[in-house]
Amino acid sequence: MINFPLLTSEDIEVKVKQITKTGALMLLYKTARVDAKILDETVGVMNWCCDYEEIKGNLFCTIGIRENVDQDFVYKKDCGIESGQDDGNEKKAEASDAFKRAGTRLGIGRELYTSPQIWADVATVEKNGKWYLQDPYAKYVVTHIAYNEKTRVITELEICNAKSNIKVFSWQLSSEGAMGRKMVKTWAAEGEDEGATENVEHEAPEIVSKAPSKPVESVSDTKVDNSTPEEKLPLNALISAIGRMVKTMFSREGNKALYSDIVKRVTGDASFKCNAATEEQYDLVAGIYNALIEAGYGN
Repeated sequence: MINFPLLTSEDIEVKVKQITKTGALMLLYKTARVDAKILDETVGVMNWCCDYEEIKGNLFCTIGIRENVDQDFVYKKDCGIESGQDDGNEKKAEASDAFKRAGTRLGIGRELYTSPQIWADVATVEKNGKWYLQDPYAKYVVTHIAYNEKTRVITELEICNAKSNIKVFSWQLSSEGAMGRKMVKTWAAEGEDEGATENVEHEAPEIVSKAPSKPVESVSDTKVDNSTPEEKLPLNALISAIGRMVKTMFSREGNKALYSDIVKRVTGDASFKCNAATEEQYDLVAGIYNALIEAGYGN
């Protein structure tokens, strides 16, 4: 079995997805060059290949890998999306995207789906009713990332301004299993000296340390710690709580698209069915449960 290495901070890029009055939503991603580098280093240049084909107007990339020249290739494929920019590179971007997605199917960079929601506290300005970065040329980089080696889940993350080296986002999964987040303001508050920074701590919610004696209906307001068997909530309790939180999500948002995004981020497989999960998949269910709690859908 081929185990691809976890992405390092140098392998990960940061993209600003949305800008608001209070900061910016950022996403982590990998480039096609990273996939090619990891394939070269892990299986060797003679033990992987790729091919492209168009299916119903969509460009698909297929990547084949093998452990040595005496084995057959194992193939995975996925389709890409054209770049939204009209710069003549739309097709190239679509091919690169298909390659990256096929790499994810093989397991390269799948850990990025476990990233927390990244709201960076950066300076923004309003122009004609829209919000923009105060520094439109700012570039942000991952300066630190750590994982649970067993589950391949991100446990620590730091993002800085590449030019000033000011930390704009810092997050860690505490040893007790709760989520904690620290963000650093990058501009001077009114009345402060220019360049001053302010640390803002966000307290993590309490953890359910053991199966509660109260009814299952009331467990979906705190996160679950599944680090040891005696501290686990029953699987059916988690599934029931998830079902209620999804109903809450539907009533607020009008659709369940966010739930699909959460499932894909936690499991790497959008077709994962929580209500059909087994005890062997408990950690995935607990991850979905905790993500819904963090998103604010607990009772």
